[in-house]
Amino acid sequence: MYATVPAARHMGWYDWFANGYDAALDRTYREHRQQARAALQLEPGMTVVDVGCGTGASFDVLVPGVGETGHVVGIDASAGMLRRAARRVRRHGWKQVELLSAEAAAGFDAVRQPIDRVLCFLSLSVIDDWQDPFQHWFEALAPGGRFVVADVHNPRPNLHGRLVEVIAQASLSREVWKPLEEQSRAFRLEWQPSSWTLGGRFFVAVGEK
Repeated sequence: MYATVPAARHMGWYDWFANGYDAALDRTYREHRQQARAALQLEPGMTVVDVGCGTGASFDVLVPGVGETGHVVGIDASAGMLRRAARRVRRHGWKQVELLSAEAAAGFDAVRQPIDRVLCFLSLSVIDDWQDPFQHWFEALAPGGRFVVADVHNPRPNLHGRLVEVIAQASLSREVWKPLEEQSRAFRLEWQPSSWTLGGRFFVAVGEK
């Protein structure tokens, strides 16, 4: 079985970064999270996996989409990020949200609980061996399910782009939508209006299995 979200060499950085992540970036990506939710086409009762969920910032748009009968599974390799996500879940009283470490997620029972949607929001540009978790969750996705990759891309990062890469411990030049394009049907790639502060152009890629 593929690793779900490999423990990257910079997880210690993200454990620390979790303390100020929401204050620094919540407003920056709020509209883009809405765009990702629209691409997912969520319905009540669905199960959606948030790969690299971080502090759970996307839960605010995912939970209303699946409703009380649905299920949101948040996965991350950073213990610090998961602690912040757990606080968010407790604060909102969300009973339909389950948080899993990268290691624990390998045992998630996709047969018992079919996965209808998968979201990778700002995660594939960060995860070291990103092709493995992509392949794992694409294979786990139920037939007819939707897979959405939402991230920032810059083929030739300038000085500011490289600074963003250092802060985010990311690789903005990766074409992380390519495996989805190659393996899915009804693939669509949309470039969104983006602030220069992101270090590149924000995109939303969606494909159906």
